[in-house]
Amino acid sequence: MKSAKTIIEDIQRSPLYEKIRDLHDFYLLLSQTHQKIIAFIYQKDEILFIACKHNLGVQELKRDSNINNIKGLLKIFLSIKQTSSLRTISDIKFFVATKYMQNLAKKAQNLTKTNELPPYVEKSEGKFQNRIEDPQIHAIFEEIRELIIASR
Repeated sequence: MKSAKTIIEDIQRSPLYEKIRDLHDFYLLLSQTHQKIIAFIYQKDEILFIACKHNLGVQELKRDSNINNIKGLLKIFLSIKQTSSLRTISDIKFFVATKYMQNLAKKAQNLTKTNELPPYVEKSEGKFQNRIEDPQIHAIFEEIRELIIASR
């Protein structure tokens, strides 16, 4: 029986995965700041679509200098990997992935809800002997007993 790691490696080596691998390799060529702005990228027909996490990311990437940088990186990538599926790209489009980001936020919210600690259930029933002779400390323990009984 194959392990999960070998199954994933087999899938990644398959020709069907080649297009996704090319996109991922190109994504890794981008600068760290651009990678933080980008939610995901994909190719449809002859257009490379870049989905950004926020409106400001779209504004940043639509600057002429950034578009030229991305096109330059694409040319370099294609000169190194000549059999890439990205060879047919003629245009780059940017958009904000609002639904994608909303779904990520919902998933993150659900994870934080499931990671919350369960409420504490008091195991004591408040039935204990209070043999303390100091009246102040004796009163404190009696208050604790009342709180325990009230919480049940």
